[in-house]
Amino acid sequence: MVDIAEGNPQKELTLRELMRGNILVLTVSRILWSMSSSIVWPFVSLYIIELGGNAPTIGKITALANVAGMLFFPLGGYLADKSGRAKLVGYSTLLFAGSLSLFALAKSWQWIALAMVIQSLVLFYMPALNAIMADSIPPGARGKILSLTISIPEAVRIFSPFIGGWLIERYTLVPAMRIGYTISFITAAFVGFMRIKNLKETIETEPLNKGIVGIFKESYSNVWVSIKWIIKNMGGYTLIAMILIFSGSLIQPYWAVYAKTIIGISPYQWGQVALVGGIAKVIISLYVGSFVDKRGVKKSMIISFLIAIPAMIAFVHTKGLVDTTLVYVVLILANAFIWIASGVLIADSIPRNIRGRIMAGLGQGIPLGVTGGGYAQGFMLFIPSALGSLISGYIYDYNPAYPWYLQSVLLALCLLLVIKLVKEPDHAEI
Repeated sequence: MVDIAEGNPQKELTLRELMRGNILVLTVSRILWSMSSSIVWPFVSLYIIELGGNAPTIGKITALANVAGMLFFPLGGYLADKSGRAKLVGYSTLLFAGSLSLFALAKSWQWIALAMVIQSLVLFYMPALNAIMADSIPPGARGKILSLTISIPEAVRIFSPFIGGWLIERYTLVPAMRIGYTISFITAAFVGFMRIKNLKETIETEPLNKGIVGIFKESYSNVWVSIKWIIKNMGGYTLIAMILIFSGSLIQPYWAVYAKTIIGISPYQWGQVALVGGIAKVIISLYVGSFVDKRGVKKSMIISFLIAIPAMIAFVHTKGLVDTTLVYVVLILANAFIWIASGVLIADSIPRNIRGRIMAGLGQGIPLGVTGGGYAQGFMLFIPSALGSLISGYIYDYNPAYPWYLQSVLLALCLLLVIKLVKEPDHAEI
């Protein structure tokens, strides 16, 4: 074990010693945030449809948000490595909170589109957030800590999707979503102030004396340097990540829509599915994190694909609440393996002094497109995500089962690529 402040060898740290400082602040803030966001996020596609949109509209909005997000991520990575991570995360969280008010006030799906674009623009702080978390976790404990940052918030927010489904059942969809987004706005604002006050800087900062134009010019010129480093050092992983982000975007927005329109599960029942999935995720994540630390990243990624490929196909053949829930829990297991393993690989492979800029390109990890899984942000991932989102609605409109079938085929391809291309670093970066 390594002391991240001094770089000296240490005995293995206990959970109490690990869960402090920035890790504690980020975990608590994620708990609060996820409690409120999980009330509305599983049902946002239904919200778009209720406000006049359709399946292609959902895909177009998601694609537009991805393109918008790509614009400022290089700037976010540059600022994270130069001017520091902590304040950037805190103040940008307040900007994100402001976008939630638009969701609450939305009169049509165009309002949702605007809100999602603004959200994606202000999420340029994500490279700083991902970097400060990676900086704060010592090598050898990253799987364990990443699993805890998933399982603890999940344990607290377990009932949130269920509450969202109940609100929809009680007040109908649009009023319920307005209530949920109002709660999310208040919570996100509180989280922003908490991060500003309590996050501690993890790097030596330097003054930015270039002016706004100079900062933008240098940050975007650094993109090519970052891309060269990524291709040279993590080219195989990046190819896999791009395919997974593309395939995941085909299904991510349509879980609740498919459940309601094809399987016949109401939003209230989908909330029950998410409730059971949340309980499973808590238990699963705790085990998977330790497994990744002990058995390695590559083996964990292979296991994820072996589980996910048949489960994706099985989902479109479910007929009711019970079998849908069982398949969804299996997909949660697969998603936990890939998300934690990819997060550990990224943190172990990227030197601290360039971590913000590289994570601006690759994000924190990669999910499988499962609702409630992680959301990967990075300028190299936004384009495949946007393309997948753009065509997803048309594929879903043609045949609602096809996105899941296509996802299974692409997961099989990624399985072969992991076996061939993924290499774990000899020594984990601090």
